[in-house]
Amino acid sequence: MAADEMKDQEGDRIPWTDDAQALLKKVPFFIRKNVEKEAEDFARSHGMSKVEASVIVRIKASKAGEGGEPSSDHNPSPAQSAPASPPPTTTSEALSSPAPEMVRSPDSRSSQPASGGGLREFASFVVLRVDPEWRKVHPAEVGHGKKEFSDVIRNFDSMLASSTYSLVGLSGIGDILLWRVGTNISLLQEMTGKLLSTYLGRYLTVEKSFLGLLGGGASRTPFSPRSSRFIHLRPVIRTKDWHLQVDYVREGIERERKAVIDRFQAVRVTMASSFGLDESDVLMIMESDDAESIVDLNQALQETQENRYLHTSCRGITGVSRPLGEVLDMLGGV
Repeated sequence: MAADEMKDQEGDRIPWTDDAQALLKKVPFFIRKNVEKEAEDFARSHGMSKVEASVIVRIKASKAGEGGEPSSDHNPSPAQSAPASPPPTTTSEALSSPAPEMVRSPDSRSSQPASGGGLREFASFVVLRVDPEWRKVHPAEVGHGKKEFSDVIRNFDSMLASSTYSLVGLSGIGDILLWRVGTNISLLQEMTGKLLSTYLGRYLTVEKSFLGLLGGGASRTPFSPRSSRFIHLRPVIRTKDWHLQVDYVREGIERERKAVIDRFQAVRVTMASSFGLDESDVLMIMESDDAESIVDLNQALQETQENRYLHTSCRGITGVSRPLGEVLDMLGGV
């Protein structure tokens, strides 16, 4: 009777995809049989015609959450040494789901004026660096990570305006520049925490973070990043001599700076006050479709009187505006 049952079970075997078999081979040998059985039981109970890689991802994640997956005595492969995998969708969903576009217009978000009628918004910039191990992760898990990361940003798009920029090949400081604008610092912090809690987030490091307060006013519309091709973020740190100057001297220097900026109509310049919030005094944000205009403006600002009162060690960051899907694809690991 037992022999007949074994034959029946063998006859009910479900075929495996190549990706699923590859992931199964990376499971420690002494629990592989159990994982194999669980995977087939799961596929069978959910009406799946094949065991897909996402099923193995699910089982690995559940065992890691329970602390039940023992470590192997052999040298682990990149997939084994990586952090625990996220909850799965099907492989086709993970690899083909389009990433949501970034919020580009203030009309699509519900920013409310602060008490008193004035709208005060915070500009937050986060520079993220991806661990090289990300490029060794199995494609099915890469797809899960990208989708989960994109979903977090999409969930906040009614509360925060966001834009993404790629730093790949342009800056050694990181790979992604995320710019967000909102009226609530706690929301900015919460969003960052959720991004870092995703599967992709476990491979990301916050290399730099900048925070500034945009100007307000009762008649002012909510601010939103312009959909320009290039961005240049320049933290401005002033010397003690600047703060010791009398008011009329500082005002004259600021008028000179404004006159220089007004000459470069191809560049939109936004100033955010970060004194008391961050290490810098001011965040100067330059947006343009013409990178040469940004270079020329920076050169012209170097020749103003204000430059005498600035720390020269503080350099800017230049990024290229891209949809989130493209920014994540440029990290590799596909």
